[in-house]
Amino acid sequence: MSASTRRQIAGIYRPPVNTRPAPPPRPDAVAQLCRTANTVRAHLERTVLREAGMTWTSYDVLVLICARRVVEPRDITVEVGIAKATLTNTLSALVDRDLVRRQLHEHDRRRVVVRPTQAGLDLARELQRLVHARQAELFAGPGMPPRDNIAHVLRVVATRSRPDDASRGGEDAR
Repeated sequence: MSASTRRQIAGIYRPPVNTRPAPPPRPDAVAQLCRTANTVRAHLERTVLREAGMTWTSYDVLVLICARRVVEPRDITVEVGIAKATLTNTLSALVDRDLVRRQLHEHDRRRVVVRPTQAGLDLARELQRLVHARQAELFAGPGMPPRDNIAHVLRVVATRSRPDDASRGGEDAR
């Protein structure tokens, strides 16, 4: 009978003697990337977006709508990576603030599209300017690679991780 079996039979755990414990698991690159992204997102919400009454999700949705000018809600959920219910609540808040408008699709009256208002375009430009300025401060300093390099790496990783792009071998998203 082995020593391990005897310890189990007796119902008492006795750690092995004179063995080196295994090192504790360490966060991998993806876990660290997610933690960093969450930290930066929360920082930008506190320092830039809160004053405008926006969350990161509402900011992201507004900027996407302004960039595309006309977009269907299902495309927003896919691009931003949020649930339909979250988008419904976010769009309701943006519509209430007169930043976007829901309209019927011009060719298929069963579908809805979302368009920015002039107020939405103006707010998105101003917030984007402030967010970019704050990001520049965060990425500045000794030891930091150029921001373009970081953005490029993140785009490539995002492209490679999308199932629909896997067949193309993860080409650059530029």
